[in-house]
Amino acid sequence: MKILITGGLGTIGSCLTARLHKEGHKVTVYDNMEIGNLDNLKVYLSDAEITDIHVIKKDILDRDHMAMAISGVDIVYHLAATLGTLNVVAQPSRMLNVNSTGTHLVCDLCVANDVSLVLMSTSMVYGKNPKASVSEKDDLFVKGNIDVGLWWYAISKMADEAYANSLLHENKKAKILTIRPFNVIAPVQSPVVGFVFPRFFRAAFLNEPLLVYGDGQQRRTFTWAPDFVDCMLQLVDKNISRTTINIGGTNSTSILDLAKQIIEKTGSKSIIKNIDPQKLFAGQFDEIDQRSPDVSLLKSYTGVAPETSIEEMVEHFRKFYKSNFNIDNRGLSSY
Repeated sequence: MKILITGGLGTIGSCLTARLHKEGHKVTVYDNMEIGNLDNLKVYLSDAEITDIHVIKKDILDRDHMAMAISGVDIVYHLAATLGTLNVVAQPSRMLNVNSTGTHLVCDLCVANDVSLVLMSTSMVYGKNPKASVSEKDDLFVKGNIDVGLWWYAISKMADEAYANSLLHENKKAKILTIRPFNVIAPVQSPVVGFVFPRFFRAAFLNEPLLVYGDGQQRRTFTWAPDFVDCMLQLVDKNISRTTINIGGTNSTSILDLAKQIIEKTGSKSIIKNIDPQKLFAGQFDEIDQRSPDVSLLKSYTGVAPETSIEEMVEHFRKFYKSNFNIDNRGLSSY
């Protein structure tokens, strides 16, 4: 197949790009390299394999280049977005523009060209839904506050979902599959925009304090990127479309326990420091007590769900950082 992956050098994108290339597909990556980079592919592919992948370094807001990239492909995986707490708070108007306007453009072009589309949303759309695990039919944006910058990312993704659904309503033959990922991680993930796993590991390897927001009792479910990609591709292989599906792990951990485990497994001299995130993000932060998916729908289609444990993910990160960590990268101490 001829496949286009926007954001194909990011955490999910690099894993997906490598997987599809190894399966023999003709893969084109469209990425402005704002967060992702070619080095991420080196975790999965040889230099020779990487040269076989066509990389377009452009922004998804560039309509002409997007139109040319989509023309003639069989399927588009739309992963490109401005994301991460620091990015969302620091450049909200760009984030909203990229995530909504850019995504609407990709959707329009795919429908117009009769190209299948896999659209990436976010677990943030559930807001502060108090359920132990949230399903696709549950209420969205529960207790979300439109005046708080952190929620603007969720709003942009809800707009994406609404736009995709409007196109499905108007075009009975359109093929769009919307995925809601839950904290997908891989060691290539950058700490630069504030993701917690790389942020903690970077601090641990520098023996700096691990900064835990609030009391650290908030719980998160993390998803190993190869597991996520496997589940997503199984949905595509089964021709599942015109629906929205959660993909995520099912075992949660508190952020405080995660910090303790990382310090223990790395043998770090770091301490844990509890901080008020509102002071870091100028009041534009909001904490979510828990976020875990109900993956019943995913299992009904594929029979599988992500299974890599927190302990295994921590060990994967530890090995990667031990071999690849650049000790000169000393940014982000304040986060």
